[in-house]
Amino acid sequence: MEKKAPLRRELLARRDALPGREERSRAIQRQVLALPEYRRARRLLLYLSQGSEVDTWPLLDRALAQGRAVYAPRCLDGQGNMAFYRVFSREDLAPGRFGLWEPLQERCPLLTEWEGALCLLPGIAFDREGFRLGYGKGYYDRFLSSYQGVKIGICYHKCIAYHLPKGRYDVPVDFLVTEKSIRKIKRTDELEARK
Repeated sequence: MEKKAPLRRELLARRDALPGREERSRAIQRQVLALPEYRRARRLLLYLSQGSEVDTWPLLDRALAQGRAVYAPRCLDGQGNMAFYRVFSREDLAPGRFGLWEPLQERCPLLTEWEGALCLLPGIAFDREGFRLGYGKGYYDRFLSSYQGVKIGICYHKCIAYHLPKGRYDVPVDFLVTEKSIRKIKRTDELEARK
């Protein structure tokens, strides 16, 4: 959406200027590790952070050291399609599209079984309803349209907006984790079922 572009620039600048991101990232990592949903997950879908994003590399290292099944995204084309591939070590990764670290397809198996999956989602910002503002390429939006596993948005507390513009097909996360809180998002269908 065209109206998201100025907001995206404003919120990205806010995140880039945020002091103490390393310490904040560590606090967010601890919050994620404490979640029962994280501990129960059989498959961890993990974005590989860059720039001012919440640092996910320590989560990658810890999960691999524990022998967990970890999958990272790979952009397949310029049309917003991506897939997740199992990563066994950092040596399975190389810079790819948009300068992001991605799994090497020739050595990383494609994720085809989604049972027990938990996905940690990046975003420039999230709102209180669990909707995310991404980078505008549509990769995660397209992925989330068919993903049925647990969705956890992670971001700095200062990057929580009261309300973000959203489209009909935007999908909220199940949990929103910051350095200050863990918020379970009440979904619209859950609220409708209670009426």
